[in-house]
Amino acid sequence: MRRTLLKSVSSLSIKRQYGWKPVEPMDPCIQVTILHNGVKIATEEVKSPLACVTLSVAAGSRYETKCTNGLTHFIEHMAFKGFRSMSKEKFEEAVAHMGAKMTVQTSREMQVFSVVLPSEMSTAAVDKLSKIICDIEFSDDEVCKEKKNISLELNDNDINPKQLVFDYLHATAFQGTPLAQRVMGTSENLDNFDAVMVDNFMTDQYQPYRFVIATSGEVSHDKIMQYAEPRFGCITPQPCREAEPGPSRYTGSQVVFRDDSMPFCYAAIAFEAPGYFSSHYLSMLVMSYIVGSWDKSQSRGENHAPLVARAVSCANLCERYETFYIPYRDIGLWGVYFVADKWKLDVVVSYIQEQWLQLCTMVQNTDIERGLNALRLTFARQYGSVVSSSHDIGKQMLYTSGRKSLEHLLESLNNIKVDNIRNVATQMMYDKCPAVAVVGPSETMPDYNRIRAGQWWLRV
Repeated sequence: MRRTLLKSVSSLSIKRQYGWKPVEPMDPCIQVTILHNGVKIATEEVKSPLACVTLSVAAGSRYETKCTNGLTHFIEHMAFKGFRSMSKEKFEEAVAHMGAKMTVQTSREMQVFSVVLPSEMSTAAVDKLSKIICDIEFSDDEVCKEKKNISLELNDNDINPKQLVFDYLHATAFQGTPLAQRVMGTSENLDNFDAVMVDNFMTDQYQPYRFVIATSGEVSHDKIMQYAEPRFGCITPQPCREAEPGPSRYTGSQVVFRDDSMPFCYAAIAFEAPGYFSSHYLSMLVMSYIVGSWDKSQSRGENHAPLVARAVSCANLCERYETFYIPYRDIGLWGVYFVADKWKLDVVVSYIQEQWLQLCTMVQNTDIERGLNALRLTFARQYGSVVSSSHDIGKQMLYTSGRKSLEHLLESLNNIKVDNIRNVATQMMYDKCPAVAVVGPSETMPDYNRIRAGQWWLRV
């Protein structure tokens, strides 16, 4: 059971050294402390009536096996259902008394517990987050209730075309690897979950050296440390149980779920892209903004900057399209998702591939500047809100053991030129095999071989 997590620090004999090598240059607004057991604590002190405290954990479907797939998401549902030292009702009453809002999100590589509350109550949030890790109780009644709730959630997920497309996209692009697994798992696995299984999984996976406590708001680092160190420092690390994130093998392939009863077809075409650590990370974001997005609620006309937006809006070719970049630690997916009428799929794909050709060969300074300006605005918003800033600190600390300042990011953007974008786009897309996922009436969707052939352009 999880008693191993609660052993006294005095009984520890830790051979592993949890060193910390921050990124350079480090954001001067951030203070970082690493506890003896590997827990990282990062704080940003800014003037704000509200504060956000997050606990980011390196956990998700990528760290799960075929049999345990979905357990991290199951823990998300159990996080606020009661503790050994406090009932569910008392916990909810305490959260309401704090004036706080608690949420939890789970992705393929990360789980984030978040508390937004008045700045003067920030330390109380640290106590509540520690209970989720050290004091959570998996009662049989709550486990059964949440299994029913997740079963309904799985049904809702299966009728959500966009979610289904991206699940299929990961399944075909990363087939045979943990990244192909759904975050929510499968109904078959869900039936096998019980309190003991979840308890043992949490003991193995939720190791302290995979935790980052991040705060943003008007609260000092020392004050957070006073509460965090006795609560998280008592967790015993077990390096022998450290889970590997699994391989990151990409496979160019296609999956099609044809359903002619649906009014529109939903599709995504993506390529293997560099991950969060890559030096091309910022260039990939700029490329996403250059290709852009469009929705039918926007006005039509020739004034849209991206080629695809002009084409689909003037000719009424699709309902919407959006460019996406999903970076993981060591790999990612970059591409376009679109929703279109079943008779116009071939034309939409041809315009998308023409836009990609322009990225590789004809992108101009005006396109780069447009993408850079949009990305600058995104970064400004990311650093400007205590909620988004706290989440960003946790993510960067997990991936890079540090956080770069906004000034450094903006300076790095100034170094991105036309040649950088053309080289990265060519390296990623020219004569490369895409991953394709389609849901809906796909009769006019080009065959995979045609899409693949469209990535090989004759050059003069």
